[in-house]
Amino acid sequence: MKLKAFAKLNLSLRVFETRSDGFHEIESVMQSVSLCDYVTLTPISSGIEVVCDNPAVPQGKDNIVYKAAEAFLKIKDQRSKIKGMKIHIEKHIPMAAGLAGGSTDAAAVLFGLNQLTSHESQDTNDELLVLAAQVGSDVPFCLTGGTCLVKGRGEVVEKQESWPKTYFVLVCPGIQVSSKWAYDEFDRLQLNLSDQIKNDLEPAVVSKYKEIADIKEQLLKLGCSESQMSGSGSSVFGVVKHKTDAEEILRKIKSGYAQSYLVENVDKGVEIVSVN
Repeated sequence: MKLKAFAKLNLSLRVFETRSDGFHEIESVMQSVSLCDYVTLTPISSGIEVVCDNPAVPQGKDNIVYKAAEAFLKIKDQRSKIKGMKIHIEKHIPMAAGLAGGSTDAAAVLFGLNQLTSHESQDTNDELLVLAAQVGSDVPFCLTGGTCLVKGRGEVVEKQESWPKTYFVLVCPGIQVSSKWAYDEFDRLQLNLSDQIKNDLEPAVVSKYKEIADIKEQLLKLGCSESQMSGSGSSVFGVVKHKTDAEEILRKIKSGYAQSYLVENVDKGVEIVSVN
């Protein structure tokens, strides 16, 4: 089975107090966009194999998709005919860029394995979301997809009315930002955030990586109606109403940032491409 695993943007991100489990309480409007990885699942006789066409991506047990497959197969061991799984990732979503690249791959694995399980043994959507929350904070949203209000540490996902067709010019400067570092820096700086800041992590991350602010300014000057950092960065997106305008902005920004994309909103987090 081959699946599309769509990237996410944080259209807004509020960060609150640290919870007893060590995670921060958040409230975020998340949006799935058309940039995607391709995840292929192939049943094997035993075990879990993870391979990727990008050598920088962790292979085997160090990849979150391994954790997802292991968690699913463990609870299905008695009821599923699936004994082992090879997972191949064709990587297009930049790493450590605030786009949930690993989480969406993990969501695709959970979704795909559930589809490959006999109908009577399949998890309900709610059961799958509980499992997704155990795998990673962004995985429940990536499993749901579309436009969602996300709360807690990411486990509370409320589907919202889909946005009208919107184009985003997405710029990835190649700076890899650790989510843990970004939240730690947010705590350390204790910034007084204005109501105009839509992503609470942005000022903390920009304090070290000034280039993110420069990209925001460039996108606005080129004609985007608004611009901000996604998640813990370092990706930055600009909102554009018309595709022709977005294409022109992309052409200009790409001369300085090769990893730039024109993406649009999609209403799902995972999509089946083909079933062998």
